[in-house]
Amino acid sequence: MRRVGILTYHACNNYGASLQAFALQVMVNRLLGTGGTCKIIDYRSEVMMNIVTPFAKHIDHPKELIKTISRIPYRKPLTRRDELFVSFGQEVLDTTERCLTSRDVENEVRQFDTVICGSDQTWNLDSGIRYQSPVYYLNFPKRERRIAYATSFSDWVVEAEKQKDYLYPMISTFDALSMRETSGVDLLRSWGFECEHVCDPTLLLGKDDYARIANRDVVPDKPYVLYFAWSGTKDSIEAAKAAEKTFGIPVINIVPPPRAMFSGIRRRLDVGPKEFLGLVESARFVVTNSFHGTVFSAIFGKPFVSITSDPGETRRTSLLKSLGLVDRLRSAEDLNFTELGEFDPSTSRRAISAQREHALEYLKGALAV
Repeated sequence: MRRVGILTYHACNNYGASLQAFALQVMVNRLLGTGGTCKIIDYRSEVMMNIVTPFAKHIDHPKELIKTISRIPYRKPLTRRDELFVSFGQEVLDTTERCLTSRDVENEVRQFDTVICGSDQTWNLDSGIRYQSPVYYLNFPKRERRIAYATSFSDWVVEAEKQKDYLYPMISTFDALSMRETSGVDLLRSWGFECEHVCDPTLLLGKDDYARIANRDVVPDKPYVLYFAWSGTKDSIEAAKAAEKTFGIPVINIVPPPRAMFSGIRRRLDVGPKEFLGLVESARFVVTNSFHGTVFSAIFGKPFVSITSDPGETRRTSLLKSLGLVDRLRSAEDLNFTELGEFDPSTSRRAISAQREHALEYLKGALAV
């Protein structure tokens, strides 16, 4: 009986992180069939949990002070949001016992014959991601087969290139390598590794798979624009308000403060991963600057715009080019909602299907199933 473990960001109270972990686990279990089991290695360090909790238990960073003060008026819905993420992790994901430290992870890994690292930005060691850790490179003696699936350096890829002496020995322990962005693929190939470009795990499943777990209790009775922008930038706020004016329907913002403070956009914060799916599925239009906001808009075939102020951004550019939707990546100065309000999902569905088929071939080979 095969035992496969997944090491990824799955518990950082982020819709994309939770759902990519769900999707990869579902697909690995389908591939294993009755011949194996797959569990998510439940690595949740104290640092991570203090960052993701709605109200910081230990104010050890200026960001935590700002976050806690700005969220006081939203205590009830944010507490509910946290509960929804916890219940998703407990009831939907199949996890190991909790690992508090990297040593715990090393010990937990020993029960598996294969470990998959990724997806998400697990190989991004930018200090701005305060819970980043080299443990996601499996930086300990190897006993098991190691697979990287759609992991990401994100924009840290420029710095990663300078860190070859540090990264190369860890990456060389992997038996199969794949990256989510072409920039990561190009870097690893330049270092002499064989590396595949594969889709984010969320694209391994179809909209029917997500519709089955979606919770529509928070979906308004009337049409709405969904605003999902983690950074809450000025240009994304302006785009959301322009969409509201164009379509004549209200905007709902599902990202907690301090992002988009004083924007004048109504918030709906009692939203976990299942509720997020319901809101994307039912939206009239989606305004986002999030990678996974972009992904799920495409999966559900919703009209959307992915706002950017950085023409050199790698993650969404790579994604949207691969889906034939690069015209959906716009600056706030380049919005035409008459054009953007219409959307034919047939092209992107064909692209998603082709990417899914390629990714499954990679996974089958890497898992030897």
